[in-house]
Amino acid sequence: MDYTQPFRSVKHKMPAPRKNYLIRAQLFGQLEQLSDYRVAVIKAGAGCGKTTLMSSFAIERGIKNLKWITLDEHANQAFVFWNYLINSLSDLMDEQIDCQQLLDSNMQQEMLFQMIPYFLSRLKNDEEIVLVLDEFQIVSDHFLVSTIDYFIENMPDQFHLVLLTREMPPLYLGQLAIENKLLLIEEDDIRLTQKESRDFLVKTLQLKKDEAEISAMIQLSEGWIGGLQLLAISEKQGNLSAIGSMKLSERVLSDYLTKEIFGYLSEDEQQFLIETAVLRYFNKDICEMYLPQTPFIPMMEAILLKNLFVINIDEAAGIYRYHAILAEYLKGLFEKQEQTIKYERHQLAATIYEKIGDQEECLYHLFEIKAYEQIMGLILKMPQTALTFSYLMKVPLAEIGKNPDFAYQYFFYYYASVDETACKEIYTFIKTNLKTEQSFEAFRRSNLFYSSDWDFRTSEILPLEAIQKLPLNPITIAFLLIKEAYFLYANSQFHQAIDYLEVAEAVYQKTGNIYIGFFVRTEKAQIYEDLGELNRCQELYQDVEKMIGQVKSLCCSYYIGIAGVYIRQLALEQAFEMLENTRKMINHQSTSIFRAYQYTLAEYYYITGEDDKTEKLLMAVIGQEAFENSYFSARLLRYPIYRGQHPELARRFAEIYESSDDFVDNMDCELLYISIQFEQGNREQAFQLVENLIAKARKMQNKLKIVEGDLLKLRLLLATNGDQRVIRNLFIEAVTYATENCVANPFWFERNAVVTVFKEGKTAFKKELSEEAFSFITKVLAADPKLGLHEKMSDPAKKQINALTEREKEVLDELAAGGTNLQIAEKLCVSLATVKTHINNIYSKLEVNNRVAAVNKLNRESHF
Repeated sequence: MDYTQPFRSVKHKMPAPRKNYLIRAQLFGQLEQLSDYRVAVIKAGAGCGKTTLMSSFAIERGIKNLKWITLDEHANQAFVFWNYLINSLSDLMDEQIDCQQLLDSNMQQEMLFQMIPYFLSRLKNDEEIVLVLDEFQIVSDHFLVSTIDYFIENMPDQFHLVLLTREMPPLYLGQLAIENKLLLIEEDDIRLTQKESRDFLVKTLQLKKDEAEISAMIQLSEGWIGGLQLLAISEKQGNLSAIGSMKLSERVLSDYLTKEIFGYLSEDEQQFLIETAVLRYFNKDICEMYLPQTPFIPMMEAILLKNLFVINIDEAAGIYRYHAILAEYLKGLFEKQEQTIKYERHQLAATIYEKIGDQEECLYHLFEIKAYEQIMGLILKMPQTALTFSYLMKVPLAEIGKNPDFAYQYFFYYYASVDETACKEIYTFIKTNLKTEQSFEAFRRSNLFYSSDWDFRTSEILPLEAIQKLPLNPITIAFLLIKEAYFLYANSQFHQAIDYLEVAEAVYQKTGNIYIGFFVRTEKAQIYEDLGELNRCQELYQDVEKMIGQVKSLCCSYYIGIAGVYIRQLALEQAFEMLENTRKMINHQSTSIFRAYQYTLAEYYYITGEDDKTEKLLMAVIGQEAFENSYFSARLLRYPIYRGQHPELARRFAEIYESSDDFVDNMDCELLYISIQFEQGNREQAFQLVENLIAKARKMQNKLKIVEGDLLKLRLLLATNGDQRVIRNLFIEAVTYATENCVANPFWFERNAVVTVFKEGKTAFKKELSEEAFSFITKVLAADPKLGLHEKMSDPAKKQINALTEREKEVLDELAAGGTNLQIAEKLCVSLATVKTHINNIYSKLEVNNRVAAVNKLNRESHF
């Protein structure tokens, strides 16, 4: 048996009906009309034959594209349910890896509503597809139900959903019923007729009794196939005379099973059934490890010979499970055992399933006995996916303090899911309960991920080597490095921050953890933006763009980040497009992302001169807690303060900057503070501070701050009739450093002073500046503030799109329209193989690996 993913493969196996199964002509006739219905519900109690009815029909009619999922209690969680469903349908999808990766990397439940249409659009729609969800009565979670409703609403016509359930599903099926698109088969419909009951006893179970006894059993069972099987088992024990007083129609199953069936089994058989009651599937290999003293094959032969409620899931692999009737009864007997025995049985089962590679089944047994320390250790070994997140969420907060490594990842998982409320609760718990841990110093201040309340003074940033030596999982260390790098970056220690991120990058390369890769690249991009290395910054965002198809919950961070770069370059149309993308997807409950969106949008409005909108946004953010943090407020406040608006904000910023305990050695703050000091008459101090800032920027080779510092000093010198030679030199240095990376925004910001200097020295500048630099500053000063630079910024995406052949562009357009490979082939009158070749060429030329990223490239190009 292949144990690569044993439990999932078991869940996706259609249970084999017993030999000589009934052909239920009337019900088969109804099911043959399945193609006319979107949803079929087969509702009946345990043991009524729902599963056998559907599986025997599928075999008899040879349904080609039938997929089967047997749900369990853990599937009543959105991430788990959709993981099972996508895994089941994977071989019926175009580019199945895209769908699985997209689902695995998503940590935000609400994103499922965006993913479901994408999943459905990837289905091959040239043939009918039937998906059977067995044991659907376990589905009750309100959010999960809403996603399934949405799935049904968007299912293509060739997709048919069959629900086998003991209860009516909590789905909205009314509209389907009105449209005659709902097939409902209930318990009374599924009861056996007298002829079917007789055939089941005589032909299927091969019971050899006279007609009187057969008739008596049929009458007692009242058409309940499970009752017939119980009676047949009882008869095989020679106990048929005892059943006359039993009221099987009232399902007095426990007493009946005990008195008429279980009591007549051998002691070894009873013990085997009780001890294996906790195994949700088993075979020879598993049972030989679980009960080494019991010969498996003779035992199973004896049990199967008695027609007990055992389901053969996979005949070739010899995998079995107990039917719900027997499983529930046996679990009741198992629970009566001593606590230590139950604990040992679950522990042994967990060990076995982990050994054969089934981590999910291992976790099931560990959760049954609340072995949280083992659970946390196992989860740390599992891939960082949404499915793992679903298990992590089941660990109580009170338990995470026993494993610092797990506690930190617990926090980062919730951060990746953009759940800031949970992050705050978890951070508070960890800070209270793990503050004496050796590793806590590295975790301290992780509240930066969701809060503006940073306690900079409480501890020093840990050295890189110290973090690497912590006794933590590499993924945990990577997240801690990303966090520490952010504090280094906030304090203008850019190159040290890059060193930390390079170590985290190595973890990403080794583990493939998409979140580490995403955070490393976006943080590097921010650092290079602040260094004025906008070309390198854009290269990083190109890498991030390839990732956002897998981490849709974080795509707003990408849109806001790249919009900031476009604003630096006065590429205002592109900036607006990215901000519009953010607006359509923003989650207002994510305070930090929404705050970044507000700040970037306000900066855009300031540049384009939309004063009403900028004032409205400014008033909205003034009341925010983050506004009290000089690090957040400096970049936004420089616009109204420079314009002479809101002098009270200038005074307030200076007070915060001078007295704040969470002071950050940040050059944006310094630039604004210098400007305020000059306007307040402290000119000597302002000149000294700007000299220091420029010197520091030159030493760090921070091109952006050299440009901004030079232009600020230029303005101050003009205002005080300073040395013209110094002013010209500052201008030349600023333009020279800005040209290569198109750092245009500072010249717009200081445009009054810049225009004055340029006009007076234009002839000289044309000689002293390179042709490229002179052309750059000329275009920047001629830019329309509402539209940005007249000549659109060059973009690698446009070059890549232009490299496509005309046919490849047609295929890409069809991909953007949501077409499947088959639909594209039909529309363009080419073969399916040709379409796949074109798609592979498109991926190669655009440097992407999935449809989402390719379409994003097309959308970007269309806005240039």
